[in-house]
Amino acid sequence: MIAGLRGRVHSTEANALVLSVGPVDVRVSVPTPVALTATPGSEVSLRTYLYVREDQLALFGFESEAGLEIFELLLSVSGIGPKAAMGVLSALQPDQVRRAILQGDVRTLTSAPGVGTRAASRIITDLQSKVTAEPAGTAPGGADGLAAALEALIAMGYSPLDAKRAVDAVETDGSVEQLLRAALGYLADRT
Repeated sequence: MIAGLRGRVHSTEANALVLSVGPVDVRVSVPTPVALTATPGSEVSLRTYLYVREDQLALFGFESEAGLEIFELLLSVSGIGPKAAMGVLSALQPDQVRRAILQGDVRTLTSAPGVGTRAASRIITDLQSKVTAEPAGTAPGGADGLAAALEALIAMGYSPLDAKRAVDAVETDGSVEQLLRAALGYLADRT
């Protein structure tokens, strides 16, 4: 199984990246926010899930372990395939999905494309006992912390390009809160 990829972005699509990994170009389906923030020529490191079925072989990539974990949990729900699971992670952050499941929030889950009321209820029923609460803002620094800070800036209304520049400009050590605070300071200085 392919657990992760690290490579240079060759091209981007609406929901996918083509990564140059050594002499091979690999197409990886990713959540929309990841595709929007990637720029050709930049280095990307993704946690991956190889989806194998009789008639389909697809690779799905996520910037954080949290995204991969939620994707795998969603796939374990009857009637939820990779397209619906990716739709959920394109519309919601992994911690938002986790919170919606724990709180039984059908409305939040149905905001994702391809997820109706019945599917959202099934997700909640099947996963409520499997999902654990993680306090917001306690994610570690490093790649996962940078991804969380990037997602937070985009959710605040900053363009993906400005958010990426700000996150790239700050130190990678510290909590998500510290990264976010430093990135907001960088953005404030630029205006």
